[in-house]
Amino acid sequence: MLFSIYPTDAPEVREAVVAQAGTLAAAPMLFTSLHLPESADLEGYGAVLTGLHREHGVTFCADISPLTLERLGGGLDGAAALREWGVRMLRIDFGFTPEEIRGVARASGCPIAVNASTVTASLLDELADVAPVGWHNFYPRPETGLTAAFYRRQNELFAERGLPLYAFLPGETSFRAPLHRGLPTLEEHRHRTAWRIYLNLRRLGPDVEVVCAEGTLLPTHLDWIAAYERSGEVTLPLSGLDPAARFLADAAWRLRIEDAAASFRLEDTRGTPPPAAARNADRRAAGSLQMDLDELGRYRGEVHLMRQDLPLTGMQAHVGEIDAPYRGMVDDLRPGDVVRFV
Repeated sequence: MLFSIYPTDAPEVREAVVAQAGTLAAAPMLFTSLHLPESADLEGYGAVLTGLHREHGVTFCADISPLTLERLGGGLDGAAALREWGVRMLRIDFGFTPEEIRGVARASGCPIAVNASTVTASLLDELADVAPVGWHNFYPRPETGLTAAFYRRQNELFAERGLPLYAFLPGETSFRAPLHRGLPTLEEHRHRTAWRIYLNLRRLGPDVEVVCAEGTLLPTHLDWIAAYERSGEVTLPLSGLDPAARFLADAAWRLRIEDAAASFRLEDTRGTPPPAAARNADRRAAGSLQMDLDELGRYRGEVHLMRQDLPLTGMQAHVGEIDAPYRGMVDDLRPGDVVRFV
């Protein structure tokens, strides 16, 4: 996972971002923008980037425009100068022709990223010799972010050509100006927890690199993301855990490989002593844990993580549920996943 810094960030925010990024990678790359209205003092901000690069070993993917190069002295010499700041990738959003993009790539020696949220198949084919990386947009203004369906269609353009992809999730500790309403790529991600968004982005396109668009994440979420990147294990916080299901907590469980519509069945739970009686509400809700009762014979004690709301049967007991902010993550689980309940 990657993080972002900007000319408008306070020094303490930048230091916090670099520190958090360093917990996931020894020499991380950060996203930054060099064509914000607030980026007029490019040389001053370049000194900041150079200092971070030398002190912490971080590198940068920098968003640039023709105006950026003009402010750096004009022409392709400006692109070449960015390497001294630690810039190792350039994201080109608008204002460049394909031939100019090739010139920037040659002059800078950097991989080139294009806007994955707006690019067309024809432009990607025209830039085949550059092999551009895809970086999606983020959307400060509420109700302007992408739909999941459009996001998937754009991702397919890159998957078909074997090109890498990056997408953004909002930060959790500070929100960037001017609106301070988060910087998601997908509109449905605005105001959700970063851990839920992270898993959703990875499952919408498993080869997508996720980038925190602003500030830092809550430490717990960062730990769960690190665990996923290390082992593929999906952490799921629980609430309302019944004494009969205490054994589930702080342990890893594999979801059975069969893709059943009703629920994910937890391997190696069959035979567990169930509660004495069914304990349910109005339905067996999606995101709840249900344990088979004695009436189900040899299935007694098996635990199901519900994938959809189903009517009560009296043959299962509610023994816990995914905590409310994370409950929607059940939609992004897959048969065979390893989950860790906490």
